[in-house]
Amino acid sequence: MLTMALLVGCGGTTTAPASGGAAAAGPVALVTPTAAESEYNSPCPTGGNAKKFAKTRFALHAGLALGAFHRYIYKPLRSGGFRAGAEKRKRTIAKAAIAGAFALHQLKVAKSFATANPSLCRALEGVNSQFSALTDKLHKGTATPADIEAGKSSMTGLQRDAAKTGYKFKEQNVNIPGAS
Repeated sequence: MLTMALLVGCGGTTTAPASGGAAAAGPVALVTPTAAESEYNSPCPTGGNAKKFAKTRFALHAGLALGAFHRYIYKPLRSGGFRAGAEKRKRTIAKAAIAGAFALHQLKVAKSFATANPSLCRALEGVNSQFSALTDKLHKGTATPADIEAGKSSMTGLQRDAAKTGYKFKEQNVNIPGAS
């Protein structure tokens, strides 16, 4: 239930009907994507900044994605939390999958603000696809250290590209509810 709530809160495409403040049992209703969600999948534009505080908002969301990745995926990998027989391995994998979904959502939101700079937008697309694949592997429990390292290098590359274009961002502290 917590995973469903987190995924819905992080931009999932399904919702569970609720009555009286509690979740009701029954089928899950499919929600059609809004204009903002379809913007995530649109091609990178060729010009202009049409959003207020786009640079600041991009830095915030990209920093949150980096923080979630670093704290819940990269650090546990380095300490051996994903190895067979590791203490609390299933919990670590579950937290990594949730953090991966959160990071992916934050990257999608950051992309909506990166449209002011086409080269930054293209760099973000590569990281987005990398994280989508990584989140799927974490969810299935098939992620390898090489996959995690590829995700780390993608984020480092995004930071470098963003700094070159004036959109510097740094890692933000992230606490994912139920995953601390």
